[in-house]
Amino acid sequence: MTLKNIILSLLTLGAIIILGSFYFVFRTKTKDLSDKYPYNTIVEKTLKTKQECFITIHKHALENPYILDITNTNFYETTEPIYKLPIGTTLKIEKTKAFTTAVSGSTHHIVLGKVYISELKETVKFEFFWGENPTYGLYDYDDNYDIYPLAPWQKKPLPFKYFWDGRKEPHNWEKWNAN
Repeated sequence: MTLKNIILSLLTLGAIIILGSFYFVFRTKTKDLSDKYPYNTIVEKTLKTKQECFITIHKHALENPYILDITNTNFYETTEPIYKLPIGTTLKIEKTKAFTTAVSGSTHHIVLGKVYISELKETVKFEFFWGENPTYGLYDYDDNYDIYPLAPWQKKPLPFKYFWDGRKEPHNWEKWNAN
């Protein structure tokens, strides 16, 4: 083996290692949350909406093309039609996932499901962002918690902070929403 071949082999190996590193660092990571509370109470179930909600195709959707939301104020970037889903609409919840984006490192908890849109005369796949981590995972593990705001299938949001170490404490939504 000549010196030229050794150098080319080392350069090729180095390029593969660098490109592989970029792939693993800059890809969106997913984790199935379907067996975690409170998601395990809704996965593989058919739920009826208890809140009027809205759905549209959205360019920032992570897995399914449509995004479901309780208000239409988050759809300011879309040029697609926004459809209103009345109270009593059937939602088929399929699974839930956590998506961690590469650049910001932020994690979004997404409920994935299907809903029939009468104006389209078809069933479409949607995603609904449900679950927030106000501490952003930046503090001591014991202080990290998740909260679950009002979802279309609920009359009230879940009333607790669910700490990562298993504790739960009451969460004051009125005070939270007043800020």
